[in-house]
Amino acid sequence: MLTNISWGEYMLVVSLLLAGWYLYVALRFYLGEIRDLVRGKQKLLFGIGSVQPSDTSPTQFEFQPTPSNDVRESAFSEADPTFQDVDNLVERLKSVISEATQRNLLRQEFKDYIALVLKEYPNVKESPFRASVSELLVSECERFETLRLDQNEAEALWD
Repeated sequence: MLTNISWGEYMLVVSLLLAGWYLYVALRFYLGEIRDLVRGKQKLLFGIGSVQPSDTSPTQFEFQPTPSNDVRESAFSEADPTFQDVDNLVERLKSVISEATQRNLLRQEFKDYIALVLKEYPNVKESPFRASVSELLVSECERFETLRLDQNEAEALWD
């Protein structure tokens, strides 16, 4: 039965079904916008942002950028200050590690410096993010031979 269908016929049927599906979606969800485009009430604009009618004339539109969806400014970070603390700690640890490599700190000096930075964030110490921060510390230090830490050493720096 399937041997009677050629590849050309198969591609034609799939293309027609696909075009029908996209036509259905366009008419179902975007009928208002399509009507406005056809009637000339709205211009087709490409780019980031939303099109809003201005107050002066119904046929003029102005570009208003959409707000960014930055993870640091999400509703979750405002609800829990620990997220912001973790983010600040991660940035601080990265800068400390790069500074330690530039200054050629000894291994014990580096550990003491990291321990002082970790003590500045007691909320992170008591949070479930502690293990993740320790893993990040180990992975960042692996790039430098003199600053290498293992997981146990990183966990010991919190105390």
